[in-house]
Amino acid sequence: MAKKKMKETPEKTPKQGPEYIRIKFNQPRRYDWSTGRYLGHFYAEAKENKKIVGNRCPKCKKIFLPPTPVCPKCKVDMGWDWKELPQTGTVFQYTYLVFPLWDPHYGERWANPYASAIIELDNGFFYRHFLEEQDKEKLKEGMRVKAVWKEDYNERGQGPGDILYFKEIGKE
Repeated sequence: MAKKKMKETPEKTPKQGPEYIRIKFNQPRRYDWSTGRYLGHFYAEAKENKKIVGNRCPKCKKIFLPPTPVCPKCKVDMGWDWKELPQTGTVFQYTYLVFPLWDPHYGERWANPYASAIIELDNGFFYRHFLEEQDKEKLKEGMRVKAVWKEDYNERGQGPGDILYFKEIGKE
């Protein structure tokens, strides 16, 4: 059996790739989008008047939030009957989130960890939002809470995001 003679190869040198210039832009990537007639009214009321509003079906009288042009139950045009919802309520259910989440509208990271709750507003409407209380030991169902809005008018305009959180009533 004859030995195969191996070819000698020149020593390999690392390939030189193209040189890239990296420029970092630190600019927010905000964008404008149309909210439409109904959701636009909801956003405007939040920004201009610090109000939570929903539209009411002329047939079944049910209030919807987010507002909708057609009643999903009755299949009728909702018209322009708006009702202000209370800004106080009771924590019906809560969860303490420790998983990092991103705001889908602005791409910014939400505070982590934070408490999120389903709040039964004083008219019986259920609304999901953040709670001010971050201590897990102090969170409880049945807490009475009220909405705390962004004070600076120029920072408002994000609909439900204009409410910073719901704060326990009587706690200063």
